[in-house]
Amino acid sequence: MHLEHLCDASWTYDLLKEAPPAEHRDGRVYGQGTGTLTGRLAGTARWSNFPRIRDGYALPDARGVIEVADGEVLFTLTGLSSLDDGRGLHVLMFQTAAPAHLWLNTVLAVGEGDIDVARATLAMRYYECSVELPLEGWELPVDSVPGVGGGLSTR
Repeated sequence: MHLEHLCDASWTYDLLKEAPPAEHRDGRVYGQGTGTLTGRLAGTARWSNFPRIRDGYALPDARGVIEVADGEVLFTLTGLSSLDDGRGLHVLMFQTAAPAHLWLNTVLAVGEGDIDVARATLAMRYYECSVELPLEGWELPVDSVPGVGGGLSTR
């Protein structure tokens, strides 16, 4: 896998409502906020998030729009964020008709960063992921049926 820097993002919640975890149940948070992205993907964002809260972790489930120079980029964001130590991992996918940003329609991005729970802010760095094929030392199993099962095996 190859990772190429896509952008740095600063996310800030401006609305937070919480349903805390109960015994044997996840909690939920509903939040809305704004963001600023700099890098190959640059613009301002507006989003909402409805993460599950479990065992000191938030599992984000966010949707939003990034205003870019030539239009809008819609995005989805999922991941895993520690509410104890502030570490976070995100996965982003995009959809757009903005001419200069059509390349984002086939991008899967991963991000890492810091979450400041007390201030309701996040500082993240995102990378575009691409597959590097062929995978050195790996090949598809010879006995696999096309479209069924499969996987990777060593030579």
